[in-house]
Amino acid sequence: MPDRVVVVSKTPFRVTFAGGGTDLPAYYRKYGPGACVAGSINRGIFVMVVENFISSEIRVSYRITEDALRSVDDIAHGTIREAMRLLKIPSGLQIITATQMPSRGTGIGSSSSCVVGALNALHAWRGDRVGPRQLAREAVRIEREILKEPGGIQDQYAVAYGGLSLITVDRDDNVSVQSLNVDHDALESLNDRLMLFYTGVERSSSDIHSQQAVEIEDHLDEYRRMRDLAYETVGAIERLDYADIGRALDENWELKRRLTNGISSSRIDTWYAQAKRAGALGGKILGAGGGGFLFLLAPPERQHDVEHAMKTAGLERKSMRLDIEGSSIIFEE
Repeated sequence: MPDRVVVVSKTPFRVTFAGGGTDLPAYYRKYGPGACVAGSINRGIFVMVVENFISSEIRVSYRITEDALRSVDDIAHGTIREAMRLLKIPSGLQIITATQMPSRGTGIGSSSSCVVGALNALHAWRGDRVGPRQLAREAVRIEREILKEPGGIQDQYAVAYGGLSLITVDRDDNVSVQSLNVDHDALESLNDRLMLFYTGVERSSSDIHSQQAVEIEDHLDEYRRMRDLAYETVGAIERLDYADIGRALDENWELKRRLTNGISSSRIDTWYAQAKRAGALGGKILGAGGGGFLFLLAPPERQHDVEHAMKTAGLERKSMRLDIEGSSIIFEE
């Protein structure tokens, strides 16, 4: 039994600028490399691991509470169950999660943030000190190999490492995380131009990713161009060329919405068109698409107009800033 009785991790959510979809194994293992530009944000998920009073039982609390469980096998929450199995922790714990933003089916990488955060907290409770690469690899193993949930690999690395990065993956599953050359002042300047709106529409990313994987060979030109846009976005961000960043976001979204049904909709198309008319330079629906959060780039002097247009359409702006922090342990006792 470790000396620790309470551990709390904080793991950010993420936004993706370009290249999302090229990190799907069905694409990069055959046509790779895949490449994405992603950034962690200052909102995320907290995972608390607490010693349980009854050492033979497990308690897991998220949207619901699973109490007095006698075995790891009895845990319904898949990622927490598999994280405990992977780390060979049999019982005697309470695991509690709390999120700072709407997270179910909203495209901000919440499922990966949860498993990375759970792994980080459980490792710390055990007395381990692990780095972001191990956390990301273990999270990919749980989500993609053990649970066989469809999706890519960028989320796990983006939230484990934190910061603004180019994430590439080759055909042999080798992942590289390259931090963009952006200092504090440049990051703040970029943050001043980013906007996030909650559409109120939740959707299943698994359904969209499964269909997308089946149709990849019909859209190879779109995937190759989205991969190229990821590299172009790196240069645009590093030189703070906001017009080019906006153009890359806009082109990436136009390509992505062609990949399969469900990524966009008439409502989403209308919202995006309204945002651009109001002054947004570009944007996209985050994650698999279909709903969740609308991510926009707009000059500071046009943001009032954009926010008014979105509010009129029924979309609520959410506070968000890019942050350098990846998954971290913020409390131990």
